[in-house]
Amino acid sequence: MKPYLLCPTYSSDGIMKNGTTRRGKQNYKCRDCGRQFVEDLQWKPIDPDRKTMIDYLLLEKIPLAGIARVVN
Repeated sequence: MKPYLLCPTYSSDGIMKNGTTRRGKQNYKCRDCGRQFVEDLQWKPIDPDRKTMIDYLLLEKIPLAGIARVVN
């Protein structure tokens, strides 16, 4: 049985399959707003606290490679 999907933007249930992504995941498209999305995202968004810390470190002229080593 297929899981029940909703559009992430408008929570509409008018969803249709729209091919696959480059990585082989099923791509869906909302019939109401036209947004394309996948069911399970691979990337995780950066939380706002970590993002503000990175911005402050960039303002201190610390190189991006150094920030990436420390913050991960």
